[in-house]
Amino acid sequence: MQLSENVLLLGNRHFNYFLVGKKEAAIIECGVSGGVYSFQKQWEKLPQKPEVKYLVAMHAHFDHVCGIPALQKMFPAAVLLASSPAEAVLKKAKIMENFFAQDEKMLDLLADEGIIPRGLQSPNVTEIALDKLIAEGDEIKLGGDLNIKVLDAPGHSPCSLACYLPAEQVMFISDACGFQISDEDIFPVFFQAYDIYLETIKRLMSYPSKLLAIPHERIWTGRNIDAFYRRALSSAEQAFNIIRDLLDQGWEDEKIEKELFARYYKGSLKIYTPENIQQCVQILLRRVKEKL
Repeated sequence: MQLSENVLLLGNRHFNYFLVGKKEAAIIECGVSGGVYSFQKQWEKLPQKPEVKYLVAMHAHFDHVCGIPALQKMFPAAVLLASSPAEAVLKKAKIMENFFAQDEKMLDLLADEGIIPRGLQSPNVTEIALDKLIAEGDEIKLGGDLNIKVLDAPGHSPCSLACYLPAEQVMFISDACGFQISDEDIFPVFFQAYDIYLETIKRLMSYPSKLLAIPHERIWTGRNIDAFYRRALSSAEQAFNIIRDLLDQGWEDEKIEKELFARYYKGSLKIYTPENIQQCVQILLRRVKEKL
């Protein structure tokens, strides 16, 4: 789907890949193995293909990096970019083993939904090596006047980046604002720190944007962008208040975690395993306790 003159959307609704540039291009978001399968099928049908010069890993969580080996196979000359904190994660063999175990489960789920065929396998990877580190203030140059500005976007994780395309006012936010359970509901993901998460959302809101490129589910444009940001802020504040109030009432951690899991594990969030989201709500509880 052509989102703007220079931004093409590929992949499937669970995993969006943004091809930025007509002649020289960057792929923003690397997703999972099953997502790259969808990407590749669409890529093969493109009548005009740009030269893919960069792969941009927006942060080092399994659902944003496990597609890298497949993308590198497609584009062996592309330069892999990510933040320095992300590099530290991608070098750890035990973490990579866990990531690709989750990637394998995601293959099964995408096959269950009929998005990809059965029988695909995750690669056996113990490390993902970056080619170049990027951070706030850097630019990804795609020829002519087309440049992507790199922004630090912590809060969800210390390694999180956002990217901004000034020429078309396109903001690529990765998971900085949460996960879209539905068009109305957002799962807040302040896994690093609550205050930093809110600060990042407010900062991203300050950039004039005509298109909000989100890695999972719905893409927002025009007037809907401000409403999305406000939902993201509200979802985080609401989660914080719920957890704080339950702690004040003397609820035990396990009971709070079950309450949060029941509240959020629905809709599109069910592309992740119950175990994954159980760990996520445990982290949310810890971050609220830290803030209190």
